[in-house]
Amino acid sequence: MAVGLAAAPRQAAAQASSPVYERVTEPTLKAGMDFPEPKGPVILTIGGKIAADGPIRFDLPTLESLGLVRFTTLTSWTVEPSVFEGVLLSALLEAVGADPAATTLRLIALNEFESTTPAADARTWPVMLALKRDGEYMSRRDRGPIWVIYPQHAFPELGQRDYLSRWVWQLKSIMVE
Repeated sequence: MAVGLAAAPRQAAAQASSPVYERVTEPTLKAGMDFPEPKGPVILTIGGKIAADGPIRFDLPTLESLGLVRFTTLTSWTVEPSVFEGVLLSALLEAVGADPAATTLRLIALNEFESTTPAADARTWPVMLALKRDGEYMSRRDRGPIWVIYPQHAFPELGQRDYLSRWVWQLKSIMVE
């Protein structure tokens, strides 16, 4: 059973022509399709309340097959606005069949830092799992390979202190709870 978070399909359709971001590539891997086994290094694992019997592991090409978006935004960790490119969190959650009743996403970084984030964030804003910054894939040294980026350029409140712990860099896994 492949279902998205509540209202995700409606919002995903609305976001297809969003003024907040630019669509870079269309998704080729969608909800209900089988996920391929990773052929390269696993950069993200998602588990918890999802449609699969166990965690789903993503290599870079599989994650990118969910469709890429791009936007330019300021962060609290960069001097100038940066161009970020990656996958919408809502698209990932829809593809893995996240339970619509899930209320929390536990974001876990490579250094075991954890951020408990409301699942509603993925329905409310086009939150990105950024893979590139200013056209370059991000290394661990540069907060990669995945950095959770909120569209602060369109919603200035996302730069406030309450949201800063949700901008997880070096993201390695997401638990849907």
